[in-house]
Order: sequence, then structure tokens, then C-alpha cells
Amino acid sequence: MPFHRPALGLSLAALALAGALAGAAQAATTDRNPAPAAQASPTTAPNVAAEAAPAAKVTGFRSARFGMTGDEVAKAIAKDFKIEGKDIRRETNATEKTTSLIVKVDDLQTGAGPAVVAYILGHSTQKLFQVNILWGGAVNPKVDPNALVGAANALRNYFVAQGYRQEGMLLNAPVGDGSQVVVFRGTDSQGRMSLLTLAVPAKPSDDTPALPPSLQLSYIEKPNEPDVFKIEKGF
Repeated sequence: MPFHRPALGLSLAALALAGALAGAAQAATTDRNPAPAAQASPTTAPNVAAEAAPAAKVTGFRSARFGMTGDEVAKAIAKDFKIEGKDIRRETNATEKTTSLIVKVDDLQTGAGPAVVAYILGHSTQKLFQVNILWGGAVNPKVDPNALVGAANALRNYFVAQGYRQEGMLLNAPVGDGSQVVVFRGTDSQGRMSLLTLAVPAKPSDDTPALPPSLQLSYIEKPNEPDVFKIEKGF
């Protein structure tokens, strides 16, 4: 199962501008009573939560830190998940010319099912600048939608309490037709971003089954300056 970021609906431009291009038809506001996305609206976290927590620092994912080389990321993966060697897959993005180190983790978030984690190395530096974590969808076609929404709720509540900046924070913000929702978007004092999106694709037709929902969490070092290949001005 390939893991190319464009195929997941998350381009770096969309991350920088809208915070996500993946989302959900239902943006849950409580674990038991998910609200339709059409009724959801962008909100900000309570000030008291931000004031009670130390300032958030988005430095990577677990032992993997932004700025690490591929070999250093591989060692971090081995430390965090006891995964190494042949179980770490490398893929190159033909458009952005980045390299991803990809692993599957069976129980990363309780109730969400198996996850795929992609550690993305930049085009010019070949160092870690983004981590994407995907649940549901292509990872687990039999995912339980309610369990995935519950996992999204739990992660959102966790991030709200972590001291992210109030400015620019989004919670349960629908994108487009409402089938896409930014469950959480927040930045730290250096502009590094944590982004959680939930997607429940619309049913194509009465005769075609709907695609399974997916949940994606991204940690992004420089949302507005991604280390990807670009054609220089004046080409």
C-alpha cells in the first residue's frame, strides 16, 4: 500500500493555507454525540486551558526530531516502535522530490486501529521536516467510523490542553462541502504546526459504497516554507 502524500489529499500548500485538505462529514463535539459538519463552526480553545499549560513545542514525533537525517530517523523509529530494517519502507515523491520513511504501527492510538506513519525528509536538506500519521482509509478498510471519531475527539482534547497559541487555532472547522473538517490546528511560538483532520468521503452513488473514513495527524516544521522541489521563477 503506497503512501504518497498527494494521494492522501494533503498537499503542503493546503496545509499552509487552510490547515488541511482532509476532514470529515461529522466533526464530533463530544464522544457520544457527534455533530454534523454543517453545524460545526471554527472555534478557539478556552483561554483557561492555554493559560494552565506550558507553551507547546512541536519538535517532531516522539524520538524523531525535525532536522534529523534519514539514518537518525530510522534509529528513532527502532527506539519508539522496535521496527527496523526491512520493515521501514522508503518512498520518493516524484513531484516534491522528498523521501519518506514509512512504517505501520498496530496500536498507536487506542480505538483507532492500525496506523501508518510517514517521516518526510526534505528535498534540499534530506532532513526531517514533517511527520504524517494516518488511520482508517487505506490502512484499515474495515475501520469503525465511531471509533475513529472517538479517537479524533480524544486527540483534539489532548491538543487543546497542550498550550498551543490561541492565534490561528482551529477546532472542528469544516472545509468545502463539510465532508472535510479540521478537527484541530495549532502552532507553537515558532510557527511549527500540529494538524488533525478527519475525512468521511461522500457516497459516490446509490450503487457504489462509500469510501472508509480516515484520520490524519501531521506535525509540520515550517508550514509556509516546506522543503520541497519547486521550479524557479523565470523558467
